[in-house]
Amino acid sequence: MMKYCVRRRKPEMSDRREISRVVFEACLKVRPGEKVLILTDRNKEHLARPLYDLGKTITDTVLQIIPVTRFDGDEPGREVTELCQRFDVILAPTTMSVSHTSAMVEARRKGARVATMPGITDEIFDTALLTDYRALSEKTVRLQRQMNSARELYVTAPGGTDVRFSVEGREFFALDGCCHAPGAFVNLPDGEVMVAPVEESINGCLAFDLSLMPDHLTDFGIIGLLTKEKVIVEVESGRIKSIKGGGKAGVFRDVLAAADERASVVAEFAMGTNPAAVIIGNILMDEKVDGTVHFAFGSNVSFGGKNQSNVHLDGVISRPSVMADGVWIIKNGKLSR
Repeated sequence: MMKYCVRRRKPEMSDRREISRVVFEACLKVRPGEKVLILTDRNKEHLARPLYDLGKTITDTVLQIIPVTRFDGDEPGREVTELCQRFDVILAPTTMSVSHTSAMVEARRKGARVATMPGITDEIFDTALLTDYRALSEKTVRLQRQMNSARELYVTAPGGTDVRFSVEGREFFALDGCCHAPGAFVNLPDGEVMVAPVEESINGCLAFDLSLMPDHLTDFGIIGLLTKEKVIVEVESGRIKSIKGGGKAGVFRDVLAAADERASVVAEFAMGTNPAAVIIGNILMDEKVDGTVHFAFGSNVSFGGKNQSNVHLDGVISRPSVMADGVWIIKNGKLSR
């Protein structure tokens, strides 16, 4: 039975300093002489501060506070994009996701190592960032290597998900919390194997039954946790054909309507690998939960796709089974081999 909450505890600043040290040393391997940018907004500044304070003890570190963007994937502006290109390392604890924005893509092309933390909460910061990154990396990389030769995937789940799609020519990425090479990217807390499906190849039904973006309040409302209500998305030739469900399905329609015309393209398929993550209604944590899969809509140019959009919206599915080229890799949320 999937967990849907985590135990809350009162954070201590000494804990956050140690957590920040793990992020800088284990996840990013920041070295003296490198330039580090902490990119945040007013909602997440209190979580950016411990990172900034620790960073200053290691190397040249800058804290930049930007306006809260409208939705996940919304560009932070040209000035921010240009600023990001001046740094070796970028840490981004923000309200809305900047992970797949042009700002991060261009910074990575310049060699920046990027760690985003979209929608991070006190709870996630204090509980999920301290993990065994070596064990997580071994598990995640093993699954990635298993998937890398795949050409066609079939994904099904008891909630109604039933889709087929091609991944031929597309690379699977292991997001294991280790961001050590120039241009590398992680999304902390981490733990997933992801791919950009061949955009026009996916057909079928996606039944999101755990959580779905937006998971923070927007002008259109909030979705988040879906344990009492599913959002059913029918997909044809890689694009959303219909969205069914209750009020939360309506929120999802409104967000897509406000975005650009390519927001309805299926952008991502990924499998969670983090045994320490639990479902809480926050995509940053939920999409990493071991035994789940997630799909996303919108932009995927940052990880090998061809669809440029101003949004990237993830949704999480429980108890999936995943077949690669006729062989079951995951059955009912558990690795088959």
